[in-house]
Amino acid sequence: MIGLGTSTPRLATGQAARLRRQTAARMPVATWGDSLTVGAGASAPSAAFPAVASGLRSPVRDIANLGIGGQTSTQIAARQGGVPIAVSLATGSIPGQFGAAWNFSQGLGGWASRLATNPPAEVYADTENGQLVLVGIGTSGSGAQVWLDHTFAAGSIVEFSFDIDIGGAPWCEIGLVKASNPTHFSGNWSASKGFSSGGHKSFTLVVGSGAEQTANSLLLMSHTRVATYRLSNLVVREVVSSAVSAKSVNILMNSGNYSGSVAGNLLGVGGTMRTDAGGNWTFERAAPGAAVAVPDGTRFVPASATDNATRTAWIWAGRGNYTEPAQVMVDIAAMVASLGHSRYLVAAILPSAADTAAGVSTIAALNANLAALYRTHFVDLLGALQAHAGGTPGDIADLAAGIVPRSLRSDAIHLNDAGYAIVAAAFTAAGI
Repeated sequence: MIGLGTSTPRLATGQAARLRRQTAARMPVATWGDSLTVGAGASAPSAAFPAVASGLRSPVRDIANLGIGGQTSTQIAARQGGVPIAVSLATGSIPGQFGAAWNFSQGLGGWASRLATNPPAEVYADTENGQLVLVGIGTSGSGAQVWLDHTFAAGSIVEFSFDIDIGGAPWCEIGLVKASNPTHFSGNWSASKGFSSGGHKSFTLVVGSGAEQTANSLLLMSHTRVATYRLSNLVVREVVSSAVSAKSVNILMNSGNYSGSVAGNLLGVGGTMRTDAGGNWTFERAAPGAAVAVPDGTRFVPASATDNATRTAWIWAGRGNYTEPAQVMVDIAAMVASLGHSRYLVAAILPSAADTAAGVSTIAALNANLAALYRTHFVDLLGALQAHAGGTPGDIADLAAGIVPRSLRSDAIHLNDAGYAIVAAAFTAAGI
């Protein structure tokens, strides 16, 4: 009885630990890395290690591939949220943005007949179907118009999105006009777009591309067409961008080129950071709102960090800047510290066949430090790959040089399908 009594707590503890491991092994994963995580050199995206690993367990595990080619550990950590991205805006603020939407289920919402023509067209709301109905009667310039209580300056970019049924008419036109006042709808186009078919429409207009340089109203014009037009789900949004004058980390790089965009949050304002080919960033706010002052050095939080915060993290970073081993260690530590949980793995950095002997030695020392620090959370990918070397002279020479066997590589550093399969198995076997 004494023996049973003393072993039961240990048995329960062991069962609880196994259950925790089993639960962790089913959690969704975010794989953070560079081109090796992307799967460069694989025959297809399905042969990249995250895709292969997702199918090694039943049911299939949700594993997100968050690799971007050529990135350093600092850039990877910044995308993950461990390293802050501090930015400054050229103007010191995010400009205000105008936006409006109409679904017409509660009425016209300010829309009325354009009064520049006589007789005006009939305009009413089909509230049951959420549509503005314009009955074109053949009067030149007739249409439906709404005052915006906002003036768009010349050069403003305005996004439109809506659904329209043009009732068999050959053509109609929608856009921005400059009206003289909010009660007598008239005015000339500031920017417009014509359509010869119905359906869903999405486009942008530049204010000032028409006869007027500013705009304060929207217009749906039937011209001389006799038809019934139905407009629904109308959303109009000004596109507002702010130039970024400084940034602490440039994460918008892929394989050595400035490219891409990333959604995120800047001082509570959601939006998208974009880059041009010269590495210059702009922040485009996502939703209408008032102007917001942004002090220099304000943190931009990528959506990739917040969206994947609860996932298990598989970290394979440092190949792009292994010559700065101390920085690699700091970046990986920051990634781990930001997680708020212990479901993570840190993978060994692979040496390249193009590295010097000194470079291979630097990577070996860096991997030893990572292994000592992260212990059961460390995945020795180099060891796993070398354990699958063939008996060819080339593989034997690669083992002697301390690098990945060439039978598992597609080039000096990237793996082939067989190599990525070994990586997938090694991550999966770690049980996290």
